[in-house]
Amino acid sequence: MAIHQRALASNIVAPLLNKKVSVQIVASITSDPKLGEPKQMVGYLAPARTTALISIISIKIGKVTYKTHLPLRLTTAEHLQALPGSVISCAGIIYSTPEKRVAGLFAEHGAITKIHGAKRIGRAAGAIRADFRAISQRVGGPSGALIPGLVLGDTSLESHAFVNDMLLAGLTHLTAVSGENFAIIAAFVLWALQWVVPNLKARLFICALVLVGFIFLVRPSPSVLRATVMVSVLLIAKGRGVRSSALAALGLAIALLILIDPFEATDPGFALSVAATGGILLLCDPVSDWLQRFIRHKRIAELLAISIAANLICTPLTIAISGQVSLMSLPSNFFVEPVVAPITIVGFIAALVAPFAPGFAYLLALMVKPFAAVIVWVATNFAKVPVLHLSKGFAGGAIGTLVLVCGWIALRWRSWGSL
Repeated sequence: MAIHQRALASNIVAPLLNKKVSVQIVASITSDPKLGEPKQMVGYLAPARTTALISIISIKIGKVTYKTHLPLRLTTAEHLQALPGSVISCAGIIYSTPEKRVAGLFAEHGAITKIHGAKRIGRAAGAIRADFRAISQRVGGPSGALIPGLVLGDTSLESHAFVNDMLLAGLTHLTAVSGENFAIIAAFVLWALQWVVPNLKARLFICALVLVGFIFLVRPSPSVLRATVMVSVLLIAKGRGVRSSALAALGLAIALLILIDPFEATDPGFALSVAATGGILLLCDPVSDWLQRFIRHKRIAELLAISIAANLICTPLTIAISGQVSLMSLPSNFFVEPVVAPITIVGFIAALVAPFAPGFAYLLALMVKPFAAVIVWVATNFAKVPVLHLSKGFAGGAIGTLVLVCGWIALRWRSWGSL
């Protein structure tokens, strides 16, 4: 982390920060451009700007051109439509930014020139995302906008009001592709292949290829990379006939990703993803056993245990990050859990066939619209319940941890007293 921070602080652009010196750059786009919201300024409404992560290939300062590789955050008034991997050229000014993983904020002025587009696999993945997005838009309504978010993590069709409702209801994690999506896709692929491919190792190899393609479709976010490494370890262990541990696979995924990119350690999405997965692995069975004392239906107890286990471990982090706790997070996740798998599986098939069979893909999207409507209804209605506001940062995290520890002691008190 220190080496990375030193490289971002001492580089060719560091002396230019906030100096309003115009430079010309050639850069590769490394994330999907995202259109923000208009901002209310003093006396006027500033138009929405598009942002994206870029990696500088060369930078021209004055009459001298330097070759370098530095991550920057691009902001532009243009409605930039380019796939990750595209190379662009533009002029602008570099400002300082609190964002830790970039060397500065590049404010473009003038015009952006596209030198060349993404590579073939990037274009193929982009075409699938665009076609599936168009089909979901034909489905219409908040349910149609939610489907690409659940399947591919594409939230571009969702309104800002609905995104806020998902946040208040504790369901925002559903639109960030995570280990649950990978597990559902892997289980479905292995189940489908057993009818046509009798060899287990061959099925695992095909499943691995499908998951690699899925990574390109959903983009390599922190939660996606963690899930990829974790599922890969489990598939390799199963192929070798070794009894694998999911918790050990999670530990290996965390270690590898932090070694590759130390800034993952400070990414809130990565922390919440790891915490939720760890909570399910550690607490799901004990919580399920405890719930079955009061709930006779085992399946209902297991579904509720998954939601409780994930939310319990994530609560201190959620408080530290946002300073608020959704009182409806547990019941909302419980109600939507049964519909996540059908949307993921059917939506994944629809996305794959969208480029060459749009009519069939549209029918598949219509099939899962009622399931997506359940999530929309839960998010819209549960978001009306007031959230609990607490302190942010270390104080809020400490409060959340203390409440969890006290709850655990209270639950264990009876068993300790019988010793």
